[in-house]
Amino acid sequence: MRTISPRAEEKFVSTAMRLEMKGEKRGAERGRKEERKKIAINLLKNKVPIELATIYTGLTKKELLKLQEEYNRKN
Repeated sequence: MRTISPRAEEKFVSTAMRLEMKGEKRGAERGRKEERKKIAINLLKNKVPIELATIYTGLTKKELLKLQEEYNRKN
């Protein structure tokens, strides 16, 4: 059985930890984006002007119009 040097093991663990942290960061960002979309849909359902919804959610006007279109198709 072959062993690796402590330095190689340290590099491997360090790389694995960075990748894990990067994945967690991406997942958290996706979660925040989904939450902003849910909030946007509720704002649009309640006839809040798109200009205000962009301020409240941080989504662009284009993103909000797309969400509104998708919501209208479903309902």
